Amino acid sequence: MKRLFFLIIIFCLTFPVFAAKVKYDPEIKVNEDLTIPLRNYGVFAPASFSIYAIGLYVAGNETDNMKIKNADKPMAIRLVSLSNILRMKRLISELRRGFSYGMDHDKEFLKTIQTRIDTFLSLLENSGRKPKKNKSITFLYRPGKGTEVYFEQEFLGVIKGYDFKRALFGIWFNNNCADKKLRDEAIKIRNK
Repeated sequence: MKRLFFLIIIFCLTFPVFAAKVKYDPEIKVNEDLTIPLRNYGVFAPASFSIYAIGLYVAGNETDNMKIKNADKPMAIRLVSLSNILRMKRLISELRRGFSYGMDHDKEFLKTIQTRIDTFLSLLENSGRKPKKNKSITFLYRPGKGTEVYFEQEFLGVIKGYDFKRALFGIWFNNNCADKKLRDEAIKIRNK
């Protein structure tokens, strides 16, 4: 029994290390003339159990999390599931809660984009897709057009507005985000 317990502990402590080998495309195509490079990624690992990773795609050398969150320029977040335990219902619940943290619990502001938040979450919920291990969801922001949502390569829809983009990216990049370690890893300029 002690041996089984020991093996479980070792697995839980080392799983994030295995998860760190997530493969991300080196860039995302915005249009025929523009691609944005992968900056870096971070792993969401509550209680040492990796659930997903987010990769940040953005050009330039800015490393201030709030400036990245608030930038009105092409950028993307790619969320990759690292486990079969992640369920769409759970992800939607976490995203819904995350919007509040992403905008410093500004209830008045959130009321102004609530319909778009609901539409965004419905795109994911009604996709019929399951975020199984190694599956990705991409949020690609195009200034003047909005945030495009993809499950793997399947386009699910677009949510208009720079204000919505700020709230969505704030889930992971705001000062008051849920996982500062993940944020700091994703915005760090990686060695190539």
